[in-house]
Amino acid sequence: MNNKDIAEELRRSFISPSPERKGEFFRSMRERGLLSRRPAVITHKEFLAVQFRYIEKRTWVLSVFLLFFIGWLCSWNSGNYPFALTPLLAAGILFETGRSRRWNMTELEQAARFSAGSVMLARSFLLGVVDTVGLMIVILAVRPFFSYSLIRMFLYMMVPYLTASLLGSAYERRHRGDQGWGSVLICILSSVFFAFVSHFFHALYGDRLVLFWASALIFMICGLAVCIRRNISEKEEPEWN
Repeated sequence: MNNKDIAEELRRSFISPSPERKGEFFRSMRERGLLSRRPAVITHKEFLAVQFRYIEKRTWVLSVFLLFFIGWLCSWNSGNYPFALTPLLAAGILFETGRSRRWNMTELEQAARFSAGSVMLARSFLLGVVDTVGLMIVILAVRPFFSYSLIRMFLYMMVPYLTASLLGSAYERRHRGDQGWGSVLICILSSVFFAFVSHFFHALYGDRLVLFWASALIFMICGLAVCIRRNISEKEEPEWN
């Protein structure tokens, strides 16, 4: 058997059967009004609600525990040490954004109705909003125990949190084979750094460096936005296990 015969045999083997009762099928669909019916469109609110339920419960438990622990420490210790615990909150975001890649689900999410980038952005947004609102509640609750203004306390808590988020996100983008422990280590090291840096730089929490903290906050927000955008653009490209 030559190549032509083999090709012809394969064609006959894989030829699709002729559609039977095709006209009847479309006629019944038209009578029931199914041909003109559009598929249900999910709103952004419904999409975020789905992603909210998809985030693992232990991630929410960790965030709530850390928020309560930070508030408890602030009420018992008026020093600057509780501010250094906020980088640990970033571990939840980093675990969720890299979850699909660690479980080799990136290709499936890319073929789904919503892209992997949209899913990652939604989870980052939800966890970021919950952490930020939680920190603001903690700040309002422990404000009487500190001599700092609300703005300064917000800066002292958000800058370490965003620093760990930025460093962890950059690490995850460069080390795709990591199982998430590298990001956790970055969060821990960031917390240790902010806990001990005031021992070597005593004026760090002084009045004169408020502008420095505000500039650092803007820089971290911009850097994190750029890093998330790059992560999303890379997830839109074909990625094979």
